[in-house]
Amino acid sequence: MQKSSNVTDALVLPGDVIATAEEYLPGRNAAESNGYVVSLIYGSVRKDDKNLTVSVSPVKKKLSVHVGEIAYGKVTKTDQRHASVKVGAVLDKDLGLVEYTAEGSIGLSSQFDKNGNPNIHIGDIVRTKILRIGERGFELGIFGKNLGVLRTLCSKCRIPLQKKDSSLYCDNCERSEIRKVAEDYGMIDITGEWA
Repeated sequence: MQKSSNVTDALVLPGDVIATAEEYLPGRNAAESNGYVVSLIYGSVRKDDKNLTVSVSPVKKKLSVHVGEIAYGKVTKTDQRHASVKVGAVLDKDLGLVEYTAEGSIGLSSQFDKNGNPNIHIGDIVRTKILRIGERGFELGIFGKNLGVLRTLCSKCRIPLQKKDSSLYCDNCERSEIRKVAEDYGMIDITGEWA
């Protein structure tokens, strides 16, 4: 008796070719592209020889977050001591950027401009380092050239600020704002619900 479906040991990434369109029809988490069936997710290939479909099963790996890893999120609240962050993703060394929901906070004791305003504002998209993991969430840090604000909007007109020299500038309002920005501010594509 022939097996109707089997799972291969090979793991595939989104866009990897998993079969030709002549052999199999795309099943779950797969699509046809230029005569090939490609994976839409990271996972293992499952071929159904009875129905001639090929699918990709997601890898059931629970992401384990550690101190020192990089987290991405959106600032939701600030006060004189902390900025609250809704973490939306964590950079995993094996899987890359993985969606991960958690609460976090950044200590602002030394993060103020000359007028006493925090260098992080509500709505800022930030790249942070996880300093501590506790029951209430992550303690996050933004010290380092690759850490800090990645995208922000003007406090007055809500148009994205552009990096000019050591500050951020609004072309619409013709005014500057100060943030603790990452070295690659404005150069990365950030997508997702939290962005």
